[in-house]
Amino acid sequence: MVELDPHTAVWETTLACNSNCLHCGSDAKTVRPNELTTAEAFDLVDQLADLDFKLIIESGGEPLLRKDWFEISQRIQEKDMGLGIISNGLNWKKGTIDKLVELQPYSIGFSIDGEPRLHDYLRGVPGSHKKVFQQIKQIKKEDLTICAITAVNNNNNLKQLGKIRDRISTYNIDAWQIQMASPMGRMSKNQNLLLDENEYYKLGEFIAETRKLLPRVNVQAGDCIGYFGDLGPKVYDDEWGGCIAGINGLGIESDGTIKGCLSIQSDLAKEGNIRDESLKTIWSDPTRFKYTRNFKVSDLKGNCFDCYRGAECKGGCSSQSMSFFNEFHHAPYCFTIHEARGKNV
Repeated sequence: MVELDPHTAVWETTLACNSNCLHCGSDAKTVRPNELTTAEAFDLVDQLADLDFKLIIESGGEPLLRKDWFEISQRIQEKDMGLGIISNGLNWKKGTIDKLVELQPYSIGFSIDGEPRLHDYLRGVPGSHKKVFQQIKQIKKEDLTICAITAVNNNNNLKQLGKIRDRISTYNIDAWQIQMASPMGRMSKNQNLLLDENEYYKLGEFIAETRKLLPRVNVQAGDCIGYFGDLGPKVYDDEWGGCIAGINGLGIESDGTIKGCLSIQSDLAKEGNIRDESLKTIWSDPTRFKYTRNFKVSDLKGNCFDCYRGAECKGGCSSQSMSFFNEFHHAPYCFTIHEARGKNV
């Protein structure tokens, strides 16, 4: 049994969204049936604090579409937990930036998926690129921390990463998380946009290069990109040690469903609901979150089955494995495997 160290909870506060992204893993559009009330959300915050979680990231959907997003955010901070917010930057109401200034969140995340035409196409909203950079300009004037998030898909925006990098630098953005779009949610209907193995490795090389070129920016690969090999240490600050879902991390759906990671789009990852039992009961139950807490080398499948780094890697990203193969511990792409095949790029 691994030692539990609760740190980060990613909370889909609502599934409602005013974008229509081709690569949305949650297929977010309208509110999820029976989303948590304000009182239930406050109680959840209190339970997270009682378990000693350190950072709560509000996600969606679009979290700012909740009428009580500010009050929930205040509650998180009143409980001495860090606050992160991920937004698409669209249709912010008057006073939104003033509220963010008051909150002083750990970071505000914005998706930046390409140059204007491509960004607007991928996100399904004309003018969305212009709007998000309008918000970024205003937020930087207030000296708040901004993290750009880019979901990369084949030659659509893979070829525009250099231009995105230029904008990251020009707009003085503080951090950049680069991840691969995976075949789940709406992206499951757009699998022609998926990276192939060679493109995946090229993406890793771009991340490594960018970390050298932009030392001021905290450039990080998403957990779906790795692992080990010659390239692995160049895309992470810390060596990959396996999926942390249900160990350090937690995912919360807007109806109170608890998962180890919000990105795992499978009923197999649902561990309970806070309307039925306390978060402490769910978190502390040794029979839950088995895919990470009770991992065995014999659980490895596919490309990972006989890998010499399998005991450390544990099959890569659980969300990516599930989205490709509907099973855990089976990374579809991997630096180690690719390099062993001779870097055919």
